[in-house]
Amino acid sequence: MVFALDIGTRKIAGLLVDMNEDGKMTVSDVVLREHEHRAMLDGQIHDVEKVARAVKMIKEELEQRNNVRLDKVAVALAGRFLKTYFGEASIDVSELGEITSDIITKLELDAVANTMEYVEPNMYCVGYSVIRYELDGMWFKRLEGLKGNQARVKVVATFLPSHVVEAMLSVLKKVNLTITHLTLEPIAAVNITVPEDLRILNIALVDVGAGTSDIAISKDGTIIAYGMVPLAGDEITEAITKNFLLDFSTAEYVKRNFEENPILKVRNILDKEKEIKSDDVLKTIEPIVDYMTKKVAEEILELNGERPQVVMIVGGGAKVSLFPKLLAYNLGMEEEYVSLKTAKNLNIIDKTGKIVGSEFITPLGIGYTALTKTGSVFEYVTVNGEKVQLIGFRGTYTVWEVLAQAGKDIHSLLGKPGKSVVVDINGKPVIVKGKMPIPAQVKINGTEASLRDVVKHGDFIEVGEAIDGEDAQPFLYDLIKPIYLKAIESDEVIEFYPKVKLNGKDVLQNVPLKDGDSINYENVKIDEIRKFLSQDLIRIEYSINGLYKEAYAGEVKIFRGELELRDENSIEPGEELKYALVLNYPKVRDLPELEKISIVLKVNGQPTVLTKDGVVILVNDQLVSPEYEIRDGDKIRTQIPEEQNFIVADILKLFNFDPRKVKHYTLLKNGEKVGFTDILNSGDDITFEFELIEDEQKNEVKNILEQEAEKQLKIEKTE
Repeated sequence: MVFALDIGTRKIAGLLVDMNEDGKMTVSDVVLREHEHRAMLDGQIHDVEKVARAVKMIKEELEQRNNVRLDKVAVALAGRFLKTYFGEASIDVSELGEITSDIITKLELDAVANTMEYVEPNMYCVGYSVIRYELDGMWFKRLEGLKGNQARVKVVATFLPSHVVEAMLSVLKKVNLTITHLTLEPIAAVNITVPEDLRILNIALVDVGAGTSDIAISKDGTIIAYGMVPLAGDEITEAITKNFLLDFSTAEYVKRNFEENPILKVRNILDKEKEIKSDDVLKTIEPIVDYMTKKVAEEILELNGERPQVVMIVGGGAKVSLFPKLLAYNLGMEEEYVSLKTAKNLNIIDKTGKIVGSEFITPLGIGYTALTKTGSVFEYVTVNGEKVQLIGFRGTYTVWEVLAQAGKDIHSLLGKPGKSVVVDINGKPVIVKGKMPIPAQVKINGTEASLRDVVKHGDFIEVGEAIDGEDAQPFLYDLIKPIYLKAIESDEVIEFYPKVKLNGKDVLQNVPLKDGDSINYENVKIDEIRKFLSQDLIRIEYSINGLYKEAYAGEVKIFRGELELRDENSIEPGEELKYALVLNYPKVRDLPELEKISIVLKVNGQPTVLTKDGVVILVNDQLVSPEYEIRDGDKIRTQIPEEQNFIVADILKLFNFDPRKVKHYTLLKNGEKVGFTDILNSGDDITFEFELIEDEQKNEVKNILEQEAEKQLKIEKTE
């Protein structure tokens, strides 16, 4: 059971409420009492003693009738001095993996912290509501567990001056009551009249009391704003007082009864009996009601940005029929969408039979909020040995809210992230973020806790200092990844880094980077990797005709997946390749030096190289075949076979002509005439000149050449 207490400007309502098994709130008893001699003005306590006496009478009457002892109470604060501020914050979560509750806490608290620089002194943050979460520009109901790049939150943070709550606490202490739940009057009203499933609609709730008209706006599933207009039922009463010369209580009587009675008989301040017609009262109050509703309409439009879909009016100050009508007019809305909400229509069980009017909405809301949200505001907690008086309106208090009310700087609790380093890689900026800070260590009653953990009355909180995040200290190979080379046989992985220029200079090691550095690299060719891996092959040394040679006994095969790569293929840093070292010794036939024989000579004054296939190969003075596998230390020699000598006739291959058209020619070797079969050696100087004949002499020339060839053949056979 909850003792709900609504301390209004004109009346105090005390209710005993509970929740049945079906989730319906049940009102078992109610006591109403008016203040003596206007102990409250505009929703604020001006005389603590007078208000305390009224509360005590209500408490004792409920205790006696219900045979209970009441020592705990749920109350609400008026919104006259309420101030709300909107804050936003964003955070880069691209490298943080899944978004955790700690990240969300930092994001939300950064948003709240961004509002505090605009708040005047002696105002305390009493809570905040998240209006919207975004991830990469999209709306989400919750962010925890998601992944993305940029997370953003918008909150509405609420502040009250300390004296508002301190006056309420003083009254309750005098009657031995401890607050177990504290909320704002507009919050209480909206909780009972606009359940969460209706908050998808754009609804303006106006709670018109005696001193203030409190406003709450729902939209898109949440309460987006709270506001207040310092005009309410007392302004109507005062207009009647002035026009008909009545004392305040008589004017209140007229206000409450003129619409049901065409004529009311009262005594004015001159003690004269007077008849007041209802039409005259209507004419008297219409200007002030019009003025009040204009101000309320302006506040609604300011908070909402446009006309809402529906306006619900609650509270005893708006019971005159003119109020809904003129508010609809001043909002430019049809009257059917602006309506007075009464307690009679709420989904509650009233055992008293007294809960019918709109004036019961706020006390019912206080009870409902307390029943559905466990104890939210406690008398005090201790922070690092000092007592902190809690003020607020939410259903729970978290450590950070207590620390904010204790005057702690939120940024000092969270710490600062380390400085980032920005470098340029192949023309594109890359940001290396500093480390995230370590929030202040928190303990509740000696047990480790977090800034989000809930506290209760009397808890002992210990708070340390946050540790700022370390500045980014990137190294070159943190940003330039190697190519990972995995051996097929052993699964051993070798890292191969590309060639890198840092600020224009070649760098071959993992050096530290600084802000503004410029890094350039190119993708790696397979040829480079193959040469690198070849170092693990067996190395052999040998000689060819006395010249030192070396080679690797085998080859390197490189694969991307199942695809074998070729030397011209290009690989990006960070890729993973597989490789295999295949053992095989080089063969004689594979040596390019042994494929051909050649000599260098001059032909008609021009240096010329003659080549032809075929040499005799000796390894360690032993004749071998082209398939011989070369071993370490082998001495290879080549010999030209006698039948493979170069002859003068080989020169003719260099000239493009038809021998049948040659009229005569000159053929000299080192200045002396030679035949076509004479042997040539490197360094010989050959002169070959010829003159072509006409076509009709073709046959004669042919015969001459054939005869010359026969002579040479005979000479060769003779030799």
